Amino acid sequence: MPDPLVSVIVPAYNAERFLGEAIESVLAQTYAPVETIVIDDGSTDRTAEVARGYDGVEVIGQENAGPAIARNRGFEASRGEMVTFHDADDTMMPGKLQAQIDCLLADPGVGIVMGEQEVFVEPGTELPFWAGGSTGAVAVPTRPAVPTEEPPVHAMTMLMRREVFELVGPFDPATCPAEDIDWALRSVEAGIGTVKLSQLLLRRRVHPESLTQDAAASRNGLFRAFKARIERQRDRSA
Repeated sequence: MPDPLVSVIVPAYNAERFLGEAIESVLAQTYAPVETIVIDDGSTDRTAEVARGYDGVEVIGQENAGPAIARNRGFEASRGEMVTFHDADDTMMPGKLQAQIDCLLADPGVGIVMGEQEVFVEPGTELPFWAGGSTGAVAVPTRPAVPTEEPPVHAMTMLMRREVFELVGPFDPATCPAEDIDWALRSVEAGIGTVKLSQLLLRRRVHPESLTQDAAASRNGLFRAFKARIERQRDRSA
């Protein structure tokens, strides 16, 4: 059997400063075949031009609608049996996809494979509220502790079977910028088998333009995500 196609979906908004590095980290993967889809979310800079500078990268433009809708648009355009989402300011470790594919193919009961991430904070940038504190080292290790109700799933390390995304459903823009947490909670509720590898798979960048820099919006997004979960639980018990 041929190796399954992996679709890498990259939402990008005014990301010309980082996008090339993000794409190159996808193209440098030890696994193949891979299709790379960049969703230009109404950028006003050279984001689309940067993406089109790489052979084989598909670029889809849309009016600015936020990362949740951009990711959903990318999934609709994708063809892969396996799917992952990658932020335009992050970089994949070279063996990320291979390690995750190996895990998925070894166990049909696993639908999602996660891994460790390193958070890189650009000098002079405030640490996001979930990292704790307001100043600190340039690099911090894997994601710090989060509320106990949150599953050990982070959307930007996640690789899943296509049918898993179809079952759980699209990202909900109403919970932005915590749409990844909302999606993860729904995947747990759906009973999706999830494995987290003790392997560094992603280097996550925090910079002044990061959505996580807006602490109030991030907390509001988390509130809406957990509120939606409570409402779903009430509906199931009614």
